[in-house]
Amino acid sequence: MTLLEVSFAGAVCVIAVVMIRIIALNRLPKQTFVVLWEIALVRLILPFKIPSVLSIYTLIGQIRSMPVFLEAEADKAALAISRESFGIVQGMRGMEYSASRQATVNPLSVSVCFVVWCVGMLLLAVFFMRSYLHCRLVFRTALPVRNTCAEQWIKEHPLRRRILIRQSDRIATPLTYGIFHPVILMPKQTDWKNTGQLQYIFAHEYEHICRFDALTKRMVLYALCIHWFNPFVWVMFFLCNRDMELACDESVIRQFGDRARSAYSFVLIGMAERNSGLMPFCNHFSKNAVEERINAIMKTKQMTMITFLSACLIVLVTVCLFATSAVTSADSNMEDASVVSVPETNTNMDTNAYVNTYTNTNGIAADKKEPMTIVHESAAILRYEDGASYIHDILTNKTDSTIVETQYCMLAYNENGSPLKLYWNFLDSGAECSFENIVRTKTNILSDQTEKYRGGWSLYDGEIMKDFPKVGNGEASQAAYALLCLKQVVFEDGTVWDNPDYEDWFEAYAGKEIEIDELQNYYPYEYKIRLEQEI
Repeated sequence: MTLLEVSFAGAVCVIAVVMIRIIALNRLPKQTFVVLWEIALVRLILPFKIPSVLSIYTLIGQIRSMPVFLEAEADKAALAISRESFGIVQGMRGMEYSASRQATVNPLSVSVCFVVWCVGMLLLAVFFMRSYLHCRLVFRTALPVRNTCAEQWIKEHPLRRRILIRQSDRIATPLTYGIFHPVILMPKQTDWKNTGQLQYIFAHEYEHICRFDALTKRMVLYALCIHWFNPFVWVMFFLCNRDMELACDESVIRQFGDRARSAYSFVLIGMAERNSGLMPFCNHFSKNAVEERINAIMKTKQMTMITFLSACLIVLVTVCLFATSAVTSADSNMEDASVVSVPETNTNMDTNAYVNTYTNTNGIAADKKEPMTIVHESAAILRYEDGASYIHDILTNKTDSTIVETQYCMLAYNENGSPLKLYWNFLDSGAECSFENIVRTKTNILSDQTEKYRGGWSLYDGEIMKDFPKVGNGEASQAAYALLCLKQVVFEDGTVWDNPDYEDWFEAYAGKEIEIDELQNYYPYEYKIRLEQEI
């Protein structure tokens, strides 16, 4: 998965957790929400898919997949309506893009985005590292605590990781730091004679230590540095920290009983009056959203079997729906495929017969399973404001594997169906004028996905462009139709499909006069692909 795909999936998961939090914050155990944030965190960190039939993406795909079976006579009428619809939609998209003369896939813009992402990530990482170094400086100046209450509490709470209690005059509120060697750091002005208050503070920090909240916080910071551009990750950063505090508060109340609600709330308010600044690597006793915490303390309920099972069910449903990805079709598996081919066609057929071989007016071959397809939905020639023409094509991947690279030919014709010799403006091409103009793109197209804006290639006929050679005879651009044909497709698993009928297509169309009806009815243009298993 790409960074944007991972970030989008994580954002969906974060939105789901936020909605659950709004509805059930005071109805479920607070630790439930910490677990939900950890699920979203895992989705943001893992760079690969976890397919599941229960995923919301699978369910959406099933809703969108509505196979329609038409009779042969009705198929032609439906196909004509489909072509007309694609033409209208493409024209509307052209109006939206007419104000820009940039290509959809621009290597320069990709490079700029990558540099901006790197700069943002480094700046945020430097900020958090500076905060960490500040924390370390504070920790080094901390002194051991010589107090009977503290020593007795440590003896009563044994842990495999040795817990230390220290004090510092550089902090105002208690906090916990360290993962393998945890330390409870207390302010120097702590009232060591108030044993009741100390018990609440130690119990709260002990919960942070037992739940490895310091590690969770570091992982959240890591995800925030990677996905700093995603506002939903910032929402997760703040709410996750808040929910960790709420979970510890709830545990303290359940440990000391309902009578401790008021006393603990007063301790919380007293500690909140003193703030020790931003230390994102530490767990503070009380720092953010005091009002929400006190409200949650007063509404803390006893754990029952119903609430426990409800929490487990919500966690399970969230994982299945939002932390997983769409599952590929079980009918055709790309993982074991080594050779991809299409059925051979008659090389002596006329042009019209050749087109019908690929469009969905042709019946399915006598196979047990329908062959997979890739469909060129449309390739409309649009106009910039100055009248210069450019192409936007739409491609649908109806195979079971992600397409990572395509190579195809583009031909252009005027309004009378006469072929045109054009200069195609590619950033990486210095090819001279010819009918055969091969385009290679490396845009990922997921299974069952329609890539709507793959094109944007400018084409110049009869124009004199700045910083370009003189072309044509000075006449206005005459391009009215564009025909595209895939020459090669590379899939995510490394499988390469070479269109065996490409040469026939090129011979049928390149440099030839084409009937207007045929040019208008060329799309949707379907490539039937049959997978052959390895022997």
